[in-house]
Amino acid sequence: MTLPDPGLHPGLPIEGIVFDLDGTLVDTAPDITSAVNRLLDTHGLPPQAVRFVEKYIGEGSFGLIDKLYKGLGLALEPARVTADVDTYLALYKRHPVEHSTVYADALGALPALHAAGIKLGVCTNKAQELAEAVLKHFGLLHYFSAIVGGDVLPQRKPDPQHLLTTLERMNVMPQHALYVGDTQIDADCAQGAQVRCRIVNWGTGPGVAVGKAKRLDSFDELVVTCAAVNASRLPGI
Repeated sequence: MTLPDPGLHPGLPIEGIVFDLDGTLVDTAPDITSAVNRLLDTHGLPPQAVRFVEKYIGEGSFGLIDKLYKGLGLALEPARVTADVDTYLALYKRHPVEHSTVYADALGALPALHAAGIKLGVCTNKAQELAEAVLKHFGLLHYFSAIVGGDVLPQRKPDPQHLLTTLERMNVMPQHALYVGDTQIDADCAQGAQVRCRIVNWGTGPGVAVGKAKRLDSFDELVVTCAAVNASRLPGI
């Protein structure tokens, strides 16, 4: 799928921004990798590098473990994979933010967007408890009017209902929203929801096939662009 073109909802102000979490707001890959490696150790397998594990982040815990196992050529019965997902989650919950870091200039941009009256939300396939724990650790939790994890609804990204429900809880219409993510899953979700989208140039974002007009180089750029769009009500995002 391709992203909505730059003319989607032209001239309409941005009233709300929804962010993906892992790889977009916070680099959680080091802590996820640590938990994955402790799980792999139970199978007698060697630890994997962060950049290898990072490729499988974005589809929630089951998607992570299932696809990572397949990537390693490890064939297990579905019941064992499910049990290992539970083990992984237990391991991850013990140390969710030991090595994670906030990306780029998010610490300055989020309060600036919030102060400008733009509603903020998080739509993530990460479990709700873990998503809130990560945001709380970095002092970001209070900026978001809605956080919808991957275990909250029957649907999860790339199903557009996950994003649409997040917007409903924010009281923001899709045509007045912007979604920011770092994976093809995020791009497809925004496409399905008919929401304007930007893919960041960090995390796994550089690997997503989108044009330059759909890229976000920094959160400062997001603040400036939203201010310009809302002031002029001209097409810009």
